[in-house]
Amino acid sequence: MGLLLVFAGALFALLYVLLAVVRTLRKVIKITFIELLLIFLSVLLPLAGIIQASMSDQPEALPLTYSRLLGIMLIVLGILIALLELRRAEKLNHSRGVYALGMGALVFAATITVPITSTQVLLPALATVTPINVAQVQTTPTETGATATATLTPTVTNTPTPTQTRTPRPTGTATATPFVFVTSTPLPTATLPQPCLALTRFNVNLRAAPEEDAAIKETIPFDNTVALYGHTEDLVWWYGDFNGTQGWLKAEFLNLTASCAQLPVRQTG
Repeated sequence: MGLLLVFAGALFALLYVLLAVVRTLRKVIKITFIELLLIFLSVLLPLAGIIQASMSDQPEALPLTYSRLLGIMLIVLGILIALLELRRAEKLNHSRGVYALGMGALVFAATITVPITSTQVLLPALATVTPINVAQVQTTPTETGATATATLTPTVTNTPTPTQTRTPRPTGTATATPFVFVTSTPLPTATLPQPCLALTRFNVNLRAAPEEDAAIKETIPFDNTVALYGHTEDLVWWYGDFNGTQGWLKAEFLNLTASCAQLPVRQTG
């Protein structure tokens, strides 16, 4: 995707250079809206491609390389166009060559500053999420690896409820019939290990099993925090909880924190 953006920016830059050469030779002074739009796209699209390539888990080298070549090409062509413009009476006033020179300088500078900023500032900031207290999520006792903590507190409440029976004789008396209400005994529940936090990099499907074709329980939107409790042995799938719904998430769509390395392997059978 990053390389495609760079190629698109190079195409707009080529169109601008051709238009600038033609209008310089015709001694057209006014710079039109179309030329300004081409300048904007020629810088914005390569910049977007550089950012996309630098922010991925495995930075791509080709978008940076082609962007540097594009920047150098624009600088050279800008100098040549500026030399042609020196023959005009206006000299470098409303200079298309200066614009091309500035475009090339911006693109070339972005190939240096953006990778440094992303690796030193942005990616560490996304990967280091401040831990917060997350309430432990309780599951059924059949979950493997969970520690069952049973709290058996049966309470019996004897509440006699008097009922009166009226008879036509004046000597009738009321008899109380006691009823016993017994509360149900709570079942033992299990708690998951202390979770770590992860940040979703894209819209991620929360699946019922660690398989590509498993049923989707919920789709978690981009840039949301998920509590993780375990992983498969190959670290490809992670078991987590989002808004009370538990399931499996694929690792390639998550930014994991350092504490996630302490989570146990979770059996999937």
